[in-house]
Amino acid sequence: MKRIIVNADDFGLTKDISDRIVEIYKKGNLSSTSIMVNTPATDYALELAKNNLGLGIGLHFNITEGKSISGRSTLTNSEGIFLDKFKLIFGLYLFKIKTYDVLDELEAQYDYLKKKGLYITHIDSHEHIHMNPKIFKIVADFAKSKGIKVRIAFPHIIKRKNGGYNLNKIFKQIVLFLASKINAKYAEKISLKFNNSFNSIFDFHPFQLPCESDYYQLAKLSKSNIHELMIHVYDISEELKDFYGNKFNRKLNFFRKADYEKNILINKEIFKNFNLITYGDI
Repeated sequence: MKRIIVNADDFGLTKDISDRIVEIYKKGNLSSTSIMVNTPATDYALELAKNNLGLGIGLHFNITEGKSISGRSTLTNSEGIFLDKFKLIFGLYLFKIKTYDVLDELEAQYDYLKKKGLYITHIDSHEHIHMNPKIFKIVADFAKSKGIKVRIAFPHIIKRKNGGYNLNKIFKQIVLFLASKINAKYAEKISLKFNNSFNSIFDFHPFQLPCESDYYQLAKLSKSNIHELMIHVYDISEELKDFYGNKFNRKLNFFRKADYEKNILINKEIFKNFNLITYGDI
């Protein structure tokens, strides 16, 4: 039986999202999740984790949304709010972002969970920010020092029967492919364990709201025996609106996609013909 990690990102973003992740875990449709530390329901999610010990939990390292828990730095504005992803990346290459600030925030988020009694299985990140090779090296070295694993997001171009390719998405997948090769090479160099393949609903061309058959296909197309299938399962709630504020409408299409994922995965056992594992098992 093929082994896959089904990981839900954004545990702790809101209470509703955290509850749905646990419900889908109990349904048998996910085995792992990754927790955000600077979000409204972090402590709520930690309590859920204590009552669901079989659920693998990683750190969803976040330096692109919300408030830093280590204070103002080159990663934030004057109020300690993180710069958005594109400002962060440009700042890295213009040497305006200090890499030691990335490490300080990573240590602060990891230590917060450790002090709460949670020992994580792996590190991934919000908006795949750790896939930037400059940031990946920091995350990889830290993960190696702690004896934990790391996600590498290998893009997987999947063509639907009807419709064409999205050129903008193809470009992003090429960039991600190049980054994944660089990052995997570095992880191998330092003997850091990681998943060998990866996919999600975002790999389909053309993109559309997900349906049940998409998840059978994603699992069937897994390219290795240490494969991660990434999911997001959202309720569109007032708590979510409050967190995102004026960014909410900009991200509404993503939230709707995540709401569809939730509705599919909460109602039917999809992965019963697969052995669902966690990063702790690799």
